[in-house]
Amino acid sequence: MADDEKKYIPEEDEEPGKFVRRIIAEQPDREPLHIVEQLVDIAVGVLKGRSCQISATVSLQHMKVTLCHRGEPIEERMILLMGDHTDRVEYRPDSNDSWQLIIRRDIPPLFVTRR
Repeated sequence: MADDEKKYIPEEDEEPGKFVRRIIAEQPDREPLHIVEQLVDIAVGVLKGRSCQISATVSLQHMKVTLCHRGEPIEERMILLMGDHTDRVEYRPDSNDSWQLIIRRDIPPLFVTRR
């Protein structure tokens, strides 16, 4: 974890969607992060009630949400679809019956142009 990264975990019994919305609301540049909220909602919907653990790390340059779950993997076409809508998506086995989904959204630097 980089020096400027801050790690977040959900509060007790906080649902993944609410967790991500709370984290995004705390960020100074929220606009590019809203897609992460939508992608987490899709992933949780695909998991159809299976339990999952979620965490997030945020820096000035990016937001990464990690979702770990057990059981059957998410279909590859859903992972590809998620990847089409954000900067990076990784999905890999974490152990025998566990999977890890990482959704990354880069935060573009603000820049000033002359007119």
